[in-house]
Amino acid sequence: MNFKIIPIFIMVLSLIFLGCVEEKPGVTPVPTPTATPTATPTPEPTVVPTTVQPTPTPAIARTQALYTSDVDELYGFRKVTVRNGSSNYTNRTLTINAGDTVKWISVTDANYPLTIVSKEGLWNNSSSRMKYSLSWFNYTFNETGNYEVYIEEFPKIAHQKIIVNP
Repeated sequence: MNFKIIPIFIMVLSLIFLGCVEEKPGVTPVPTPTATPTATPTPEPTVVPTTVQPTPTPAIARTQALYTSDVDELYGFRKVTVRNGSSNYTNRTLTINAGDTVKWISVTDANYPLTIVSKEGLWNNSSSRMKYSLSWFNYTFNETGNYEVYIEEFPKIAHQKIIVNP
């Protein structure tokens, strides 16, 4: 029985001594400073509006073509040859591109004078007069459209039509 009293006695004594502890005058407990978390704004990326620019495609530089049309007093505009391009000449109709030049060459056997006339009045008829064989006249077609030329001295010979594409 002695053993049961000893733990009870120790508990009573500890309660007595715990209540006898006094606080020291003038000393106040200082709380430990703790950092207060502050909210820092997260920087947002600046959105710069961009415009999508199409990738420019390089323009294909086209070489201007020179078309040579042989003209005589019997057949009129009989054939066309071309330098720096391809010739599309059927039914006395020549299809070319804007900026191309047509050169008419007189290939008469008897040296007949021939004058190339534009129905649309593109040039002065005195400048387009070819006085003898192998003389020539040329014109650069810069405007798109359909044009018609004929030989002034032989108006009944079939006319030459020229289609100018852009």
